[in-house]
Amino acid sequence: MRDAFHADPTDVTLAAALNGLSDPLRLRIVDLLSRNGETECSAIYHELGISKSNASHHFRILRECGLLRRTHEGQRQSARLRTEEFEARFPGLLAAVLDNIEAGEGR
Repeated sequence: MRDAFHADPTDVTLAAALNGLSDPLRLRIVDLLSRNGETECSAIYHELGISKSNASHHFRILRECGLLRRTHEGQRQSARLRTEEFEARFPGLLAAVLDNIEAGEGR
């Protein structure tokens, strides 16, 4: 299996970053990963109650906005936030979003 495209956060526009964070399901994925760290994709599907194909669509958007990295190790796939890289490109944006989620907006 080839590696999925992962955007370089330095090439991501603010509009693309905001688009990546504009969907309630993507906010739930970001929230889950911010709390759990690197997580197996199957655990994400199960915890959020979504299909693999639905999750894959949202993972792609989060990869394209520079926020998510997926890794493959045999049959195991996992995802993690690229917090430091995203923060370097958009200082304070992810923290503000996560603070808002923690206040009840994304849950």
